[in-house]
Amino acid sequence: MFENFPGPGKTNVSPMKKTIAFVFIGVVACNIILAQQKTTNPKQPLVQIKSLPPQTWLGIFAGTNLNYLDYYDKITTIEGSNTGFHIGVFFKKNITEYFALQPALLFSVRGGKINNIDSTVNFRSMNAELPVNFLYLYKQLTIGMGPNFSYAINGKLKSNGSERNAYDPAESFERTLKRFEFGGNFMIGYTFKKGIFITADFSPGFSNIYKGDGSAPNNVRAKTRTFGISLGYTFGILRDE
Repeated sequence: MFENFPGPGKTNVSPMKKTIAFVFIGVVACNIILAQQKTTNPKQPLVQIKSLPPQTWLGIFAGTNLNYLDYYDKITTIEGSNTGFHIGVFFKKNITEYFALQPALLFSVRGGKINNIDSTVNFRSMNAELPVNFLYLYKQLTIGMGPNFSYAINGKLKSNGSERNAYDPAESFERTLKRFEFGGNFMIGYTFKKGIFITADFSPGFSNIYKGDGSAPNNVRAKTRTFGISLGYTFGILRDE
């Protein structure tokens, strides 16, 4: 009648209780391991993302010009130089890290003082100019080139104490010029800290600006060219998302 009871030193543990015990021990062990990992591997501080540099810029600049004026035909060239100034604004849009597009609007005094055999003719004109430069950017250095569109708002030829309208054949006769000139622009610049920059540029005229009054030979040509030094300031106005 005692054969169904366990003998001395024996326990009657069911398989269900063994399973529960193993699960409990596993849960406790996992919690201990996770707690140790959190202690030995603290959270790293968040890395601050630097803001992107501006991609669109505005700038102002001003400087001095060294001007040249040439009248020439197939045989003879008469030319001379004088000084002027310029002032303007520009808009620059970065296309890539190394290239940008920069149109500008400026007012520039061009001209030239020609010492002829029997007279001296000093030509000065106030021009509105629109150079469109394609720029290569390398650190703080800028190199650019592009077309230049120039229109003379007014211009005077001074000779022997008299002053004449350079664009009126009734006043300037065989020396009369055209107002519009198409040319090029070549520049190099360096930007210092806080947006201050300096540039040197060369702007030669390509188109013929000689008009005359019909008395000169048909092969007469005229053009201007200018070397300029500018000092300016630029600031970013827009950052890409």
